Amino acid sequence: MKPIKILIADDHRDFRRVVHEFLDRLPNVSVIGEACDGDEAVEQVEKLTPDIVLMDIHMPVRSGLDATRDIKDRFPQTKVVVLSMYTGELYRTMAGEAHADGFIEKQSMKSELLAMIQQEQ
Repeated sequence: MKPIKILIADDHRDFRRVVHEFLDRLPNVSVIGEACDGDEAVEQVEKLTPDIVLMDIHMPVRSGLDATRDIKDRFPQTKVVVLSMYTGELYRTMAGEAHADGFIEKQSMKSELLAMIQQEQ
């Protein structure tokens, strides 16, 4: 089985590290890159062609939602899952309007992320 290639896009280095460490423990998952802002996320998708991008909503330079729109327009085969510390339907709706493939609240990230990855395998 081919590993699922994941790009982590979040402006907090410590959060990226925690997610990276969590994903490294999963079978058939490979974290192929990280990005700290929306522009870098788009550049990394173009360069690395991940299967899934885990995208924070609020980032410097360019928001995660704007980057999600761009990625989905240019690379529709790439899944983008928005990760957010914000809860509620407003943020889920905003992610949907940006054409995100999913939305996960950071508080329940590990269980929901694990379930999403298992569906991909």
